[in-house]
Amino acid sequence: MKADKNYLTNLAGEARSLPVEDASKMAIPKWYDEAKFKRAQEFYKRNAFAITLAAFYGLIAVMAVPSVLNVLMFTKKSSTPVTAYRRYLLTILHFTIWYRDELAPGTRFWRSLMYTRKAHDSASKRASAATEGMIISQRDMVLVQFSFAGFVVLKPEMLGIQGSDRDMDDFIHFWRVVGFMLGIRDEYNLCTANSATSKSRIQLVQDQMMRPALISPSDDYYRMTKVMLDGMWYYNVTLDYEALLFFTSRLTGVAGYGFLEHERKNQLKVTGPVTYEKLSWYSRFIVGRLVQLHEEGLKSALVRWLVNLQLQFSVLVGICYLPLLAAIKFGWKNAVVKMPK
Repeated sequence: MKADKNYLTNLAGEARSLPVEDASKMAIPKWYDEAKFKRAQEFYKRNAFAITLAAFYGLIAVMAVPSVLNVLMFTKKSSTPVTAYRRYLLTILHFTIWYRDELAPGTRFWRSLMYTRKAHDSASKRASAATEGMIISQRDMVLVQFSFAGFVVLKPEMLGIQGSDRDMDDFIHFWRVVGFMLGIRDEYNLCTANSATSKSRIQLVQDQMMRPALISPSDDYYRMTKVMLDGMWYYNVTLDYEALLFFTSRLTGVAGYGFLEHERKNQLKVTGPVTYEKLSWYSRFIVGRLVQLHEEGLKSALVRWLVNLQLQFSVLVGICYLPLLAAIKFGWKNAVVKMPK
């Protein structure tokens, strides 16, 4: 545990001022295990729907951290519904490629990682030039890494993710590799060669960094998450702002955000725009639907197969080729999102 405390201290200290490694240094790490990496990709394919939603909840959570949110606001690439729609659907495309393609120089996977690193490098340099001390730091990248991997590792039962201890070990290796290739130094990487150490680090980041940020987020957080979900509604009309913020707080373990009857019994009364008492009947319906699907429905292999297939179809058709609602709202040119070449 002492090493874990040192890890958190380092994140709160020197890692806040250290930028990500230069994109020109990107390489596959020496400790890369191809077999584990590919098994992790198969684990994703069996749980694609749940792992994708986990990353979405993670994104909502990480936006509560001021250093991450400040850079997002500075770039102005997600400050309106149309720019948010394009930014976050492109993130889904990158994410899908990472889980499905081969990792090797020259592949789509490689080009996607390089594009992401160059985008982070450019945003960090422009932010630093505009405001002293505003960078995309090692700490920020660790928080982003948590947004993709943290809930999968800590809350598989709440998400309906089905797998073995070996599957989770492979998944941790996958994100150790991806984190390294996105510029996170080994000493800060959430994911290590040891699964127990990795889970301990992830737990600390959730408990000491993510949860406190969600307890009292800024007005800018509510504004930016509202813009993001307003834009993405044109991709998926079941996305409900209040429901998703409530569900994310519940998943992160924020006190006062219980939903099921036994969770709400004697729970702490909290204030804020998305408390249980303030949820509309529709938002409560959506939260209930998510809880039921994650915690019960996804135990069924047939249900997982159906929702995974639906996700694959929506990514291919709903983003790249036939985004009808978005085209009506934003115009065809803005609605169609494809990977940069």
